[in-house]
Amino acid sequence: MSGVLRSGSSNWRRAATVVLVAGWPPSSPAAGSLPPPPAEDFRMLFLQRSQQQGFSPGAHVFPGGVVDAADSSPDWLGLFAPHHRPPYFGLSPAPFPRTTFPVLWPTGPDAAKLDRAALPDDIALRICAIRETFEEAGVLLLRPRTSLAPELQPGRALPAPENVDDWRERVHRDPHHFLRLCAHLDCTPDIWALHSWSGWVTPFLSSGSRRFDTAFFLCCLRDPPPVSPEFVEVMGYQEMTCT
Repeated sequence: MSGVLRSGSSNWRRAATVVLVAGWPPSSPAAGSLPPPPAEDFRMLFLQRSQQQGFSPGAHVFPGGVVDAADSSPDWLGLFAPHHRPPYFGLSPAPFPRTTFPVLWPTGPDAAKLDRAALPDDIALRICAIRETFEEAGVLLLRPRTSLAPELQPGRALPAPENVDDWRERVHRDPHHFLRLCAHLDCTPDIWALHSWSGWVTPFLSSGSRRFDTAFFLCCLRDPPPVSPEFVEVMGYQEMTCT
């Protein structure tokens, strides 16, 4: 997908989600007395939504949330440079175009609000998914800016900074702070670790109910990352085994 994010007049809210899976940590001689890992190959992360949430309260879900204008900000271009540039930012092959529901192109005063330099949707959706994973689970899917080429093998989550809770609160208040966190750590969102998997839309339930057009991405890590739910939107988490 390319182009600008939809205007707020659309009834569909754009969202992005990460299906985060990780292998079991390798055994070591010091852990010889511990039982071997189960036969299942991977663990998959689920977060349990707070009962106070208006959408799917108490449900176990993958990390993710609604796209913000900050996720497509052209300010990201400076952070990705000089190694990764538009239109595909080193994603190979080029992102597969995803069918979206049509909306009217803004006219009049709303048209002036569109940022023609904004990131392509496929990049913004990945940044959104990575930002929301940090907000909800404390997992930083980032890559050092000195990394020239994306790895072909599963990656690792970046260790969280000591003041992770302060940063998370700032990002929760204003998603633009996620770019500032990445700049502070001299990293970029690891958009190359996210692989397009599917796109889902919520069914019509009743007039005025929230409806989401959600892009799902798969991210495979070598080792399970430390998870620290923020306990506002999320009330807990569960790692389920899979093969």
